[in-house]
Amino acid sequence: MVTNPAIRNMSGELAAALLAATLPPPAHAETLRTVFNVVHTAVGAAGHPIIDGVVRTHRSESGTVPVLGRGERLDQHAAALAVGTAAHLDDYDDTHLATVIHPGAACLGAGLAVGWTGDVTGADLVRAVGLGVEAQLRLGLALTEAHYDAGWHITGTCGVVGAAVTAGLLAGLDESGLTTAIGLAVSQTVGHREGFGSAVKPVNAGKAAANGVLSVLLARAGFTAPATSLDGPRGFFAVLTPAAAPEIVLGDFGTRWHLLDNTYKPYPCGIVSHPAIDAAVELHPELAGRRVTAAELRCHPLVPELTGNPDPVNGLQARFSTVHGVATGLLDGQVGLPQYSDERATAPEVAALRHAITVVPDAGCRRDEATLTVTLDDGSTHRGHVDHARGSLARPLTPEELADKGHRLAEPVLGDRAAGLAAAVHALPDAPTLKSLIDAATPEPTP
Repeated sequence: MVTNPAIRNMSGELAAALLAATLPPPAHAETLRTVFNVVHTAVGAAGHPIIDGVVRTHRSESGTVPVLGRGERLDQHAAALAVGTAAHLDDYDDTHLATVIHPGAACLGAGLAVGWTGDVTGADLVRAVGLGVEAQLRLGLALTEAHYDAGWHITGTCGVVGAAVTAGLLAGLDESGLTTAIGLAVSQTVGHREGFGSAVKPVNAGKAAANGVLSVLLARAGFTAPATSLDGPRGFFAVLTPAAAPEIVLGDFGTRWHLLDNTYKPYPCGIVSHPAIDAAVELHPELAGRRVTAAELRCHPLVPELTGNPDPVNGLQARFSTVHGVATGLLDGQVGLPQYSDERATAPEVAALRHAITVVPDAGCRRDEATLTVTLDDGSTHRGHVDHARGSLARPLTPEELADKGHRLAEPVLGDRAAGLAAAVHALPDAPTLKSLIDAATPEPTP
């Protein structure tokens, strides 16, 4: 059991540190990249049937908060749920590799829901999202890998605190109120890895956003929560990971920014699949109309553990199938949202190639490294090796690549107005309100 009698008020100390913090220029710039990415992933997925269901279930005449990429208005809790779910739905959002947390979705959903109804500037939103991201990454690092290995969906269990921090800062909570909001959020952790490949996974991020908003609303209404909710003998760390290292939460806070280790995906799927997909796309020209008869993929052991589904039956499941990403990369020469459609996931030629691929876990292989060797029907063999996957810390997406990704996500929803969304995000630090961002993310009404 975790005991830390020297602190036992971590929620309060964290709240005080967050209220006093400012984002230095590198952290501010990285936060803006995170906001850019998740705004576009949320808009890109706004019309998905899962988001249709969230909106339909929560629609009311009294709703005032907009939903990115849609025309409806919902209440704060429901809007946070919809935006947070959409931002994570395609598994295309930001990823912190050390913890496998997708931190932006919950903070964006909570931040827009609370920020829209308050006197909030674009700079306020960027700061609150950055500090919410930093808070949840520190919690995730403190939980250690044992938490994720035990089956928890860490984006949900830590994301709710990041969402509460973002929402609480934008709501103007004082130290006592933010301490209470964090304590309330800690009791609303959600998410297990068993739900990966289904609607459960993105909804975990949405529920983290919504529960973060709820925590702030309850704190403002006078609800109470223990300041020992994080580090008490039956608190967050003791219950979720007996081997936790709580000192990481506050250690070097304000001088070390873990959000600088955030990364942005070039492919809409589990990040451990990315080096293998890079290798497959690289080898695509070698096929030149010839058929792959066999393939061997050497990769980090986490690949088959996390994304080892050999027979996905829809696009959501395909995101957790590395062999699907490799097969479509070899066949199509590109891997994007079309390759994770239900139709492509069940295409006979893709299924046949998936079964021809042998995955060989290699403990000496880095997480962002892979080697793919294919044998063609003429007997020739071709090898592709990726030292560092695109989008990794060693090979991050360039500003141009991130801009292109954003445009490809937003254009099907916004049409010619997609460029305006990118401009609105970049202008956030000087925006007096959030209206320009919301207007840019709202489609023209359908006649």
